[in-house]
Amino acid sequence: MKKQGTFVISLDFELFWGMTDKTTLKEYGEHIRGVRVAIPSILSLFEKYSIHATWATLGMLAYKSKKELLENLPTVIPVYSNKNLSIYEYLKTASLGEGEQEDPYHFGASLIESIRKTPGQEIGSHTFSHYYCHEEGQTKEAFKEDLAASIKILSTFQNPITALVLPRNQWNKDYLSVCAEQGITAFRGNQQSLLYRARTERQQTNPFVRALRLLDQYLPISGMNTHTDAYMSSFKPHNIPASMFLRPYSKTLSFFEPIRLWRIKNAMTHAAKTGTLFHLWWHPHNFGVHTEENLKTLEKILIHAQHLTKKHGMRSASMSEVASRLS
Repeated sequence: MKKQGTFVISLDFELFWGMTDKTTLKEYGEHIRGVRVAIPSILSLFEKYSIHATWATLGMLAYKSKKELLENLPTVIPVYSNKNLSIYEYLKTASLGEGEQEDPYHFGASLIESIRKTPGQEIGSHTFSHYYCHEEGQTKEAFKEDLAASIKILSTFQNPITALVLPRNQWNKDYLSVCAEQGITAFRGNQQSLLYRARTERQQTNPFVRALRLLDQYLPISGMNTHTDAYMSSFKPHNIPASMFLRPYSKTLSFFEPIRLWRIKNAMTHAAKTGTLFHLWWHPHNFGVHTEENLKTLEKILIHAQHLTKKHGMRSASMSEVASRLS
């Protein structure tokens, strides 16, 4: 019997917490405000096309008030050598509002609730504080505390929490035992190509690597990046690796949009025909500007997924659903 291909989507839901080391709220605020429009629209498309997806959610944004957040910080926190990476350093100077109504940049409990209510959607963890597993200064004990804090608050929306996406895809094999202890059954690893191996933030900014990754969005430099059951099952928790990042629409590169879409569809088709897994991911804030253009691209991808379901029996699954099948 022919194996079914699998189409997985995961989203790194972090609001501004995930951008504090990259930019300022003044410069990036429009993208974060746009999340309030993007998420309901994405959920509507997922429901329309019967798409199951994992929303890897940052623990800090799940609190309903500043007071609750500050009262529930982990007792052991990462002490990165590069302090700019630390959310806890950011908290010392950030002007947080009292809750979501006053501060839509840092709080998003109502958005998590809308995700929870949409059929087929899974709430996963994106750690508590946008934790970086490969940066100098962090420890296994700090990671354990961070993950536990994340699961504690996210479990108030969905229980259990069994999927994990690590910020900047810095997964660390030495920490997988901690994940298993906390009830995680699935994590998102990187593409098997060396181009996408886990790197520190300094290594990520290498211009040569960045250029190759950009080119890979349009031409299959790294291959199809689809994954077999045998490979995913060789990890505990199960590794449900990324295949492609859904890069946001760019006016500058708009001429190449058909090529980018072809690249994604081609890899999806390969997964459907070979009974392997294709895993697409992005951040909701990537759709915060040029929202209409990004949603049009997404819908074209979902229509293709629907076609592959009818023609080849491809299934849509969340990360935890894949892990459950593998088990």
